[in-house]
Amino acid sequence: MPDRTQQEHTESDAEQKGVKGAALLMKACDILDLVGTKPGQLTARDLVEATGLAKSTVYRIVAALSERGFVRAGQNDQKLLLGFHFLDLAQSIGTEMDLATIAADELRRLREMTGETAYLAALMGNEMVSLAKSVGAHENSSTAALGGTKPVYATSQGKAILAFLPERRVDHILNSLTFRPVTDYTITDRNTLQLSLNIIRQRGFAIDDQENIVGTRCIGVPILDAGGQPVAAISVAGPAYRMTLERIEQLAPELIDAGRRLGHLVKEYKAKSDNRSEWRITPLGEAAFQGAKPFWDEHNDCVYWIDRLAPAIYAMLDDDLPKLLAQMPGPISEALPARGGGIYVVCEGEWHHASLQEGCRRIDRPRIRDFRALCTRPGGSTWATLVEDGGSKIGSLSARGEFQPEWTVAREIDESVWSRDGERLYALSRNDGLIYEMRRGRDAALVLSRIPRGSGEPCALTVDDADRLWVALKDGWGVARLNENGEIEQVLALPVPYPSGLVFGGKNRATLYVTSARLGVGREMLEHAPLSGRLLKIEIGISEALSSVNRAV
Repeated sequence: MPDRTQQEHTESDAEQKGVKGAALLMKACDILDLVGTKPGQLTARDLVEATGLAKSTVYRIVAALSERGFVRAGQNDQKLLLGFHFLDLAQSIGTEMDLATIAADELRRLREMTGETAYLAALMGNEMVSLAKSVGAHENSSTAALGGTKPVYATSQGKAILAFLPERRVDHILNSLTFRPVTDYTITDRNTLQLSLNIIRQRGFAIDDQENIVGTRCIGVPILDAGGQPVAAISVAGPAYRMTLERIEQLAPELIDAGRRLGHLVKEYKAKSDNRSEWRITPLGEAAFQGAKPFWDEHNDCVYWIDRLAPAIYAMLDDDLPKLLAQMPGPISEALPARGGGIYVVCEGEWHHASLQEGCRRIDRPRIRDFRALCTRPGGSTWATLVEDGGSKIGSLSARGEFQPEWTVAREIDESVWSRDGERLYALSRNDGLIYEMRRGRDAALVLSRIPRGSGEPCALTVDDADRLWVALKDGWGVARLNENGEIEQVLALPVPYPSGLVFGGKNRATLYVTSARLGVGREMLEHAPLSGRLLKIEIGISEALSSVNRAV
């Protein structure tokens, strides 16, 4: 071991010569490697002995790493552990998408099916880097370290990726390689490798026959994106005496199917990401006290909405210039689209019709006081909810005020909307966070979804052009799309805490209009949400995005 005084003097000289950064960085990496390989086993004093570095240097590095969250002391003593900051950084490992998360279920399935270790790896330069694994059940299972790199030509994963890359990219990678034998079985000849890639391309899978580790065989398949380009590869590895060539041939169809399923998930993830990146949110008009009930008028290609408490009715064509249609004499309790265009509103129990062409006028319909959650079924019939004794009756409401109940639920319903095909009615109980689904011809109303409190309070519903259900989330700062099982499938983040209504409209119904409320938003929150109360126009290309997702799955 070098003399400490001499070493400290040498380090000081190095720092004066400008190599301080690089030298300390390498020492810090050595310390992190030691702590990571022996978590909770080493103290700073142990690191001094293990590294041969000066005590002052080790303590200085450990203090700096601790301050940045890269190392931490155990609860009961001074033995060191890796810090939690690594968890933050780990979320960014991999490619542009979280491949490890996407592949986790398939890796576990392959492990359970084979008993061997399943791996996920991606190409980095001309090497393969391990991103995830599911360790096999056997004591002598393959246990390659995550983050480790291997030559692309010496692994089944690397060869599987090379076989499906564009020819020019493959040439670039091979030109950068220096072929070195990892074992006696490693392919070290470019021509032999290219012949092997041709076979892999035809068969759909690659084999590592002890080319990386003597005694270990591996079968790998690529994960292809929507363009047919490999983004990663999965493999199953085990001892050669268990992973016989015959067994590998038998496993090939299973791995190819797994790779294909992961490819579909990658396409779906990418479709969502592309969709998310294209969202453009435009605030329009003046801030409303309590914006609500937006409706798309297909007859006139415009959107109508109300401010319940102003109270006022607004409309907007595709010029993005909101127009005040009418100032009402009292609070607006209900609104719904009119059959021939425009909007019906209920103000102090009386019905009014408003449109860009005719303005606003009172119409002769029975006064309405006890009904709520009015909506229009495709075809024009009006549906309403009557709340009695804490429960609700839901049914059709004629122009003469005759109510014909169809379903009964044990909760108070606040909002409802019909599917575009007119076969399903969705009803929302805000306080309970419940969304019911009612089908024509079915007597019982079923609970479709329970929105978690942490996601926000569900306060409004709509359906998109693909008949998927969307819900606005008060205090959730967003709107969510639900899948057919009622689970939150996607969340669109908004710059307002209280989105109060939503509707799809515009060309191909690819624009989402969201009303919001300013009333009830505290002053401090308004500083962070100055758009509260505005109408938000969001271009999300929902029709195209959903069709691409549907094709992927």
